[in-house]
Amino acid sequence: MADGKFLGWRFKHKTPLWFPLIVAALMADSVLHFGLLFTVSSWASVTRDASHSYRIPFRDGVNYFIDPVLGWYLDARWIGLGLLVLLIVLLVVNRRNLERS
Repeated sequence: MADGKFLGWRFKHKTPLWFPLIVAALMADSVLHFGLLFTVSSWASVTRDASHSYRIPFRDGVNYFIDPVLGWYLDARWIGLGLLVLLIVLLVVNRRNLERS
């Protein structure tokens, strides 16, 4: 595994800057998204007020209310999907720079 045979693909020359940037953004988005959803019961309000107007329903029947901007982010599943599609498209476009290891 240490020699890179586990991954199967590598860049022929130097790894382009866009690859680690997109992977880091995808990982940060995932960690932030899941972290917020797993801890919502500890920081969100169970009653609606002026600053917590966005409703997040959970399967156990509890509705939490959070800031609308944060609610928009938690409902924006397209961010992670978009980063993944961007990564795949860039890998396909730059497939000449990839080789099997």
